[in-house]
Amino acid sequence: MTKILALSEANAIAFHGMALIAKSKVAISATEIAELTNSSKHHTSKVMQRLVKSGLIGSTRGPSGGFFLKKKPTEIKAIDILEALEGKVDLKDCPIDNIHCPFGSCLLGNVCNEIGTKLINHLQTHTLQDMINNIANEDILVKK
Repeated sequence: MTKILALSEANAIAFHGMALIAKSKVAISATEIAELTNSSKHHTSKVMQRLVKSGLIGSTRGPSGGFFLKKKPTEIKAIDILEALEGKVDLKDCPIDNIHCPFGSCLLGNVCNEIGTKLINHLQTHTLQDMINNIANEDILVKK
């Protein structure tokens, strides 16, 4: 069965990883994030490095090393996490990027643009703190 709307695996790792980092009392490693999110350690490491490069998180090396937030969770918008991986979000009128619709108007009645706009507004108005406030399964969190 196909999914109408889905995050990429990299985005899922980024959002979940950031939540884990925010809730951890100490730096958390890519290996720990990968285990807790059932993700590839290699893919998780790449995603975390992109978040480091964006300035959202920092990292330390060594046995007690790992990732930590560089800003408070209330200062990190969900859109910042998405754009750290994907680049600036650009919402277009056409879901397949046609400049001019050959039919004159969208066959889907512009619903793709409406959904995209709603998602972008949500990501712009919700922070990492809002995301971690939604965590229902506190048992998954790192208890250090």
